[in-house]
Amino acid sequence: MTKASPFRLLLIDDDPADVLFFREALEDISPEVEFHHVADGQQALNLLLQGVESARKSHPHLILVDINMPVLGGHAFLQQTKAHPTLRSIPVLMLSTSDQADDIQRAYQGQVNGYLVKPSQYSEYRQLVLTLLEYWRGTVRLPPVEYTTP
Repeated sequence: MTKASPFRLLLIDDDPADVLFFREALEDISPEVEFHHVADGQQALNLLLQGVESARKSHPHLILVDINMPVLGGHAFLQQTKAHPTLRSIPVLMLSTSDQADDIQRAYQGQVNGYLVKPSQYSEYRQLVLTLLEYWRGTVRLPPVEYTTP
C-alpha cells in the first residue's frame, strides 16, 4: 500500500444501524480510509464491474458483506465474486449477526477469507474495526487488483 493508494473498503449491508456503527468507528479510527457502502450484493457487483478504468479505481482492498440482504445476499455475492477472474483475489469477510455453524461452514466452503459476528455495542464495533484495519491494512500484503474480462 502506498501513500498514493489509500486503503479502500467496501461494506455491503442493508441494516442502517450497522452501517452507521461501522462508518462512525472507521471515521473515528482512520478517517483516511476510502469507505464505500452499498445495500446489497447486486449493487456491489455493479460497482465492482463497471467500466475497465473506473473499476480499477474503485476496487476495494477489502470487502465486508452481510449474509441476509435483498436482491443478492452475501453467500450469492461471495460465489459470484470468487468465480470472477479479477474479483477473486479481493479478500471478502462475512460480517453477520448469525453465529450459526451452518452459516459459518457455508461461508468458508464459498472461500470467504474470514467470518465475523457483528457486535451489538458501538465500543465492540470500534474494536472490531480497529483490529480489521491493523491486520488487513497494516500486517498482510495484498495483491494488486488488475481488471481483466471474464
